[in-house]
Amino acid sequence: MNVVAIDMDGTLLHSDGYISEKNTLALRKLQEQGNKLVIATGRGISDVHRLLGEVDITPDGIVALNGAIISWEGNIIKESHMKRDSAVSLIQWLEENKYYYQIYTNDGLYSPPRSREYFMNDLNIYTSDKEDGDAINEAVRRRADGHWRQAQMKKLHHSDQIEEKQLNVYKFLIISMLEDKLTSCRMQWNEKENIFITSSGRDNLEIMHPSIQKGNGLLYLVRHADLSIESTYAIGDNYNDLPMFNAAKYSIAMGNAEEDVKRVASCETKVNDEDGVAHAIESIILPSSAPVR
Repeated sequence: MNVVAIDMDGTLLHSDGYISEKNTLALRKLQEQGNKLVIATGRGISDVHRLLGEVDITPDGIVALNGAIISWEGNIIKESHMKRDSAVSLIQWLEENKYYYQIYTNDGLYSPPRSREYFMNDLNIYTSDKEDGDAINEAVRRRADGHWRQAQMKKLHHSDQIEEKQLNVYKFLIISMLEDKLTSCRMQWNEKENIFITSSGRDNLEIMHPSIQKGNGLLYLVRHADLSIESTYAIGDNYNDLPMFNAAKYSIAMGNAEEDVKRVASCETKVNDEDGVAHAIESIILPSSAPVR
């Protein structure tokens, strides 16, 4: 029996945000043969249930929000969050410097009233010198509008709400099309106490408590379920998957993965839009011998 931990965005999901039929059939076959399916993602747990529910797949375990929430067989077994004073300080800095951000909490998703304005300003700057800038701008705007409608975002009017509502902050997601702006944020906060920064794509940063990482989440889940880390696979594409790659016995990088991710992986599969997860399951995981580079 293998434990297979799979990332979502850029991995299990097609770029248009759905799970393909081939990937669905492969997940089903994986479980039917007695293996354990774990979804390990930066997304919230409700997103996991929604997206896998659309294809009638029930994972055995979930490592959500990069490990802030861990569930096994439908029950939440661990929650971790940032220190409130760290969250308050970060909110104040992001507001002063006009960043788009959203905060994942025990009371849902929060974002400040002007956050969308900051996102659109960055997008306009990014597309202003592009040959097909108008088309890029419209495509990104349309996708962002869909996300905002679906997310049911609550308004964070001031940082004091964190203490007033006694919110547990699991994760910050900071989004900008401007690479130098993300770099500035990383440089400002990377060495701060009780702060860990990673990324799930070139347009974002994820900020959590240092204990909140996919690798820690996977190890906790495996111990809780009395499974063996020696038979664990991880499949992913981006920097927030690296701790999971280090924790698992075998790691499989997507064909579309960042080069740094590919370098540390045991092997590589196809890109996400060509059913790379299905290919990894059928050609690497289900066969009895595991590849080692």
